[in-house]
Amino acid sequence: MKRTALLVWAVGVMAGWAQAQGGGLIPAPNKTSDSGLEITADKLEVDQKTGWTTASGNVMIRTGEHDLKADRVRLHQDKGDVQARGNVVIKQRGFGSWSGDYIEYNYKTGKGLTGAGDFQAGVFRVRAPEVTRREDGRYDLKHAEVTTCTNAPGHLHWSMTGGTARFKDNDYVEIYDAVPWLFGVPFAYLPYWYRDLDTHYGFRLIPGYTSRWGAYLLGGYVFNIYDSPRADGPSLEGKTHLDYRTKRGVAVGQDVSWNLKDYGRGKLETYYAWDQDASMSSHDMNWRSPIETERYRFKLEHEADLTPRDQFLLRGTYASDSEMSHDFFDRQNRGESIPMNFVSLEHREHTWATGATVSGPINDFYAGASRLPEGWLNIEPQPVFGTGLNYESQTRAGYLSRQAAYYKDASPEYMYYPGPWADYDTLRVDTAHRVTYPMKFWDVLSVVPRAGYRGTYYADAETGSEVFRHSADLGVETSLRGTSDMNNGYRHVVEPYIDYSYQPTWYDSENGKTYAFDHFDRSIEWLDQFGMDGTWLPFDWHGVRPGVRNLLQTRDEKKGVMRTVLDWDVYTAVQIDSNGPLNEEGLRMAGTKLIYSPTKALDIKTQGEWDTEKDTLAYVDLKADYKLSEKFRMGGGYLGRDHPLYDYGVSPVEQWNYVKENLIYGGFTHDINDAWSYSCYARWDLRENRLDEVGGYIQYSTDCLVFQLRSMYINSYQRIDQVSESGNDFRVAIMVWLRAENKSPADEWLTW
Repeated sequence: MKRTALLVWAVGVMAGWAQAQGGGLIPAPNKTSDSGLEITADKLEVDQKTGWTTASGNVMIRTGEHDLKADRVRLHQDKGDVQARGNVVIKQRGFGSWSGDYIEYNYKTGKGLTGAGDFQAGVFRVRAPEVTRREDGRYDLKHAEVTTCTNAPGHLHWSMTGGTARFKDNDYVEIYDAVPWLFGVPFAYLPYWYRDLDTHYGFRLIPGYTSRWGAYLLGGYVFNIYDSPRADGPSLEGKTHLDYRTKRGVAVGQDVSWNLKDYGRGKLETYYAWDQDASMSSHDMNWRSPIETERYRFKLEHEADLTPRDQFLLRGTYASDSEMSHDFFDRQNRGESIPMNFVSLEHREHTWATGATVSGPINDFYAGASRLPEGWLNIEPQPVFGTGLNYESQTRAGYLSRQAAYYKDASPEYMYYPGPWADYDTLRVDTAHRVTYPMKFWDVLSVVPRAGYRGTYYADAETGSEVFRHSADLGVETSLRGTSDMNNGYRHVVEPYIDYSYQPTWYDSENGKTYAFDHFDRSIEWLDQFGMDGTWLPFDWHGVRPGVRNLLQTRDEKKGVMRTVLDWDVYTAVQIDSNGPLNEEGLRMAGTKLIYSPTKALDIKTQGEWDTEKDTLAYVDLKADYKLSEKFRMGGGYLGRDHPLYDYGVSPVEQWNYVKENLIYGGFTHDINDAWSYSCYARWDLRENRLDEVGGYIQYSTDCLVFQLRSMYINSYQRIDQVSESGNDFRVAIMVWLRAENKSPADEWLTW
């Protein structure tokens, strides 16, 4: 049959039809965008006497963002009545949908009655044999059923049913006399059940067992507090914690998170535990803070891009004792054992940036340097009046205070970390300026001489006040670049280079040595001792840093650009004079950085430095990830550090003056099929030559539910005091979540 199309430009009809779709699964009107009504059908009839328009046969009605499909539709413009029959589906893009066999609706009053309804709101399906729509957009349902499952009714993996229910699209569903079902079996009765249709909200329950906690049940409820009706408006949500651990007792918490749009986003986390066995946290430890029965932690975060060039960051954590994070927030503690507390404001332009920071430890059982506050100004490298010279600078000024971690119940040598000497403060002003003159010859030779000055003022020092430090930076970096295009489509780029640097440093040492706070005053990482990457040193350095870099590239056929397959840099540091902490001239360090990605399935990254004086690897970090297929991925790595730390003083505990780590780790994840998957990982301590940790999970997924059994074993270890020992810990947890929420945890072996 020949199809007929009619485009009716009637603002009144359109506005009314949009109102008919307001509220519930039939969304609120958008009058500004709904400027017309388009009806497509096999047959179209308009009765001028009665005012009814009848469309039949594959009816499609489009009104801006709204679509309605049915076998037959009748619409009365004056009365506002709409009748749709046969395979009715009403949708609005980005919102939910309604489907059924018949709907009778008045777009002027917003009132309507449907027969059996099948609502789709995001990942949720709401079914009911009888549905009545109110004028405010809510639906009253009888014998409702809610699920995220996609299989046929009567064969659902989970659902919630009830006698009477109320439903509002993209908002909530509530059921009275609710019965939850799992694999067709009812297992509870709830007088009232409420579910926010934002899948982020709802209950969280994790049962499990650990040696330190005993059996536990971690409970949480995530809920909406406020959500602005405007798309650019603020929102506020909360999460309430109620946890029970058989060995530790009850703990409660309340989190509040906010999104203020242009004014940023953040969260406040509070947690309070009545620890019935607090002594377990510090049994036989030689250093710790006092631990009481009532323990707590507060954490505040906020970040805001005030303008495209202004950023505000705030972060702070306050805890009752030094073991709080270790005992109750182990995952966060692994990533950040000492909390970072700061408030910063930063402004960036194309050629310069400035900002101010207030930071430092809040609790006295954490060590660190505080900025109270510190401001900074960076001038990015830029040309100087067309002379060929480039100028750059870094300046910062602030009041700095360093504190040692204090544990009053510890034995004397462990009472202060890193030592009682790490307790001082001063005003520090530091400014560094550098001029370079880049030159290029024959498009292969690059020569960049440089000259710079750095001056530092300390208002206080070891035995008096006002210490000045002056450093010069005289050097030149030279590199050659050669390129060869191979017959197999690859391009090889080789770039040998050498950097000569002379940094004489002079101190006005009449008032003793200067205090040490950060990279400007001491070394924290191994490479800090060699001035790599243009870093200024707080002591004399005279030497050369030769190296060679190789690039292997090929063309990405899909993107049409060159892709780097291999990026390999080999470098050394040769000391000419030895007036700094490095007490040996000649070759002091050899290192390499390598990134190798021959395919998208394999990614290898490594960096390592060899200490020629001690004939050992001072630092090495090797990581490899390989995706055998979409269903099987694996990875592993090696991490080692073996070098001293250059600081203001020497700690009474020898291990605190030295960094020594040596471990290997690996794991894999295998998705056997759509239903079953498993994962395993392990970490081995090469210093002790024994297992450090092993864990994994087994996971079963239906079309709508995911069941995961997780387990982990952490071996016992001797603490740094060489006296006390942490016992082994076995952990097991059961996790269940809606598959549509996509909350599968990351592969553990990727997080080390």
